[in-house]
Amino acid sequence: MDWKDCWEKGNMPWHIEDVHPKFLLHVDKITEKKNNAKIFFPLCGKAVEMFYLAKKGHTIVGVEYSEIAVKQFFDENKLSYETKPVPEIDGNVYENEANNIRIYCGDYFKFSQTLETNVDGVWDRGALEAVLIDKRGKYTDVMKSVMKRGAPCITEVPDRPVGEGPPFNLTPDEITHLYDLKTTPEKVDYDPASESLKSMNVDGMIYYYYKINS
Repeated sequence: MDWKDCWEKGNMPWHIEDVHPKFLLHVDKITEKKNNAKIFFPLCGKAVEMFYLAKKGHTIVGVEYSEIAVKQFFDENKLSYETKPVPEIDGNVYENEANNIRIYCGDYFKFSQTLETNVDGVWDRGALEAVLIDKRGKYTDVMKSVMKRGAPCITEVPDRPVGEGPPFNLTPDEITHLYDLKTTPEKVDYDPASESLKSMNVDGMIYYYYKINS
């Protein structure tokens, strides 16, 4: 699937306009109830959860490929921003005036701890499950490089036949291997696929939410 093409055509069935209910249920697991946590949103699109946390005093770091998505995030939330070139990812960083939202627009797989580090928590909805299987290792290498040791990540993965997707199926064992975990990730919730995702052939699919500590 060409994700950039989806944004250009306005075809984003995965995007929801309101803060995700599962995010609200588990946000304290992500922030660990800190007052000013640094939260990472991989392949963030224009996720409204970023603005939700920023308004509560947290620092937000996102990475996204589509410039359309990034600009829409700032425009729809009425946020002024500045851009600076980031040659390391062949792109730019967009930052709001309050300096607590930074979205890097460029090649996620070139992102690293040279740009951001000491991430306190991660909300991974629709990112890992969208990555091609042969790129999953590189995807999680980036995650591990920017997260503090032991930092929590809530990740959403679908339960569907192997080979179908995106979104692609992942098992707890695969997550354990990708993140070099010593124990199986904790399953904290589940959710049937929403009506908006029917265009992606996910009828009857269940999403599971796992808590990972890097």
